[in-house]
Amino acid sequence: MPSKEYDTLLGADPAQRPDREKPESTRLPLVLVVDEDRGLWQPLGALLSERYRLVVCASALDGVAAFTEDTCAVIIDVRMSGQDGFWVCDQIRKVQPEVPVIFYSAVQDEQDSFEVINAHRPFAYVDKHGDAQRLLDALEKATRIFQSTLRSRRIIERLQRRRQEAV
Repeated sequence: MPSKEYDTLLGADPAQRPDREKPESTRLPLVLVVDEDRGLWQPLGALLSERYRLVVCASALDGVAAFTEDTCAVIIDVRMSGQDGFWVCDQIRKVQPEVPVIFYSAVQDEQDSFEVINAHRPFAYVDKHGDAQRLLDALEKATRIFQSTLRSRRIIERLQRRRQEAV
């Protein structure tokens, strides 16, 4: 679903959202990218840097170390030397099970994709050589849903604290 349709579904007009006009870097969602293919860093950065704060890591270990509670989504290359993207996903999910993970891979195999989806529950599985808009749409949805989940959780926690204080 294109992001405009998603905005309509949520009842939000993207042109009226203040974070769309000239967002401050601190207001942009933080996205962690784990991909050892440095040749993709610049095009990926150009594609995403206006909408997101990016942290880009060249290895699985660096990616896991760079993950913070502020991370709203993770884009992971599935095939890397050393630990693979599935390992990164599993390690991050131990820390934050709800963070959306998007597998971004040059290798697509139907059987492999089916097994990956069942085993690791990625938010999306996007082909590196496919449509860049698909990655943008998946990332936009992932960050919105995750931020909404976090806002809801904070509201619930605040209400629970107030309720306990009132007792």
